[in-house]
Amino acid sequence: ILIVGNYCHDTIITRSSRTDTLGGSAGYLVNVLDALGVESEVISKVGPDFAYRSRVSHPPVVVERSATTHFVADYTGAEDEDRVLRAVKVCDPIVSSDFGRARRSRYGIGLAAGVAGEILPEALERIIKLCDRVIVDLQALIRLIDPVTRVVKYRKLEDTEFYGMLDRVSFVKAAQSEAKYIDLENARQKTCVIVTNGDKGSTVYIKSKEYHVPAFPASELDPTGAGDSFLGGFTAGLYRGLSVEKAVVVGNYFGALAVSHVGIP
Repeated sequence: ILIVGNYCHDTIITRSSRTDTLGGSAGYLVNVLDALGVESEVISKVGPDFAYRSRVSHPPVVVERSATTHFVADYTGAEDEDRVLRAVKVCDPIVSSDFGRARRSRYGIGLAAGVAGEILPEALERIIKLCDRVIVDLQALIRLIDPVTRVVKYRKLEDTEFYGMLDRVSFVKAAQSEAKYIDLENARQKTCVIVTNGDKGSTVYIKSKEYHVPAFPASELDPTGAGDSFLGGFTAGLYRGLSVEKAVVVGNYFGALAVSHVGIP
């Protein structure tokens, strides 16, 4: 499995604590795949300030002139409000030449798992060419960072260069809060769309069919990385030959484990 996306520094603020931890979709994905004994490779960039080299089993490329992407996730707002996510630092994007570091000429599954716009159209093109099946986390394609406030915002997928690539992608995973930025009825004709919705479970949309997979019960301490851990479990399930529905069950299981911990379990 080829994972493409930058490792991050995460600062997680709740009403009771402030925690600095390893972050980034790649960190959560590798954590799940390593636990299940599924072989993976990571293409990721960090700055020389990266604080978690000893914690990652797949070393990133260190960009000397840059800094590691750093997110601050603030959960101290009202209970009915979403977290406020700020990207206070952003590392360099991943470009075509970075794939020269890939150890293989083909991969069974490729994961476009960017968090701060580091997946460029040229990078997704390379993932598609290298991998038999491609799974995209919607956030990798639609996130924008306000240049003044540094708050993470979103754009509609249809307004990006990525939209024309959907029919060459096997799966798109979107959190419920992100799903409004994709034309679901059109997208499901091109690819399989999976929408995750926390303790309400996940829904799979493909062509004219859709079905719901219930969540596992969990005591939530920190929702950060739940979607990434879902994606790791789902990908591992597909890799092991499970049906899409059963792979979603595995994804839901690892998503529930993730919210029971602060940071990466």
